[in-house]
Amino acid sequence: MSNPVEHAKLREDEFMKTILVIEEDKMMRENTTEILELSNYRVLSVENGNRGLEIALDKHPDVIICDEMLPRMDGLKILKKIRMTDGLHKIPFILITAPDGRTGEINGVYEGASEYLAKPFEGDELLRIVAKCLKETDD
Repeated sequence: MSNPVEHAKLREDEFMKTILVIEEDKMMRENTTEILELSNYRVLSVENGNRGLEIALDKHPDVIICDEMLPRMDGLKILKKIRMTDGLHKIPFILITAPDGRTGEINGVYEGASEYLAKPFEGDELLRIVAKCLKETDD
């Protein structure tokens, strides 16, 4: 007979939303991941654009949070590929920009970013934007 606590945990995991974080800065990636995990999100995190795109194609996350400036493939290229891929094109995409990232925001609008976060950002701002993106996909 299975353990009811383990069974409940498995059922809970089925309903957890999955967030893909693509961020090259290790400390920023780990902090973002921790904030999201403490708020009961399942988090997949990678350090470069190529790997991020691979994970997005394989796992179909509920939200993608991606830094604009990345090695191998920048955030705007990832966004463009996501928006052109069936099955992924409707995933909310949050673009992380530099503090003066106005150019990234403008280009991101053109490519279809759902939201923006300027570095450095607060945990509550991150969670508010993620919740807003998830609510919009649920509606």
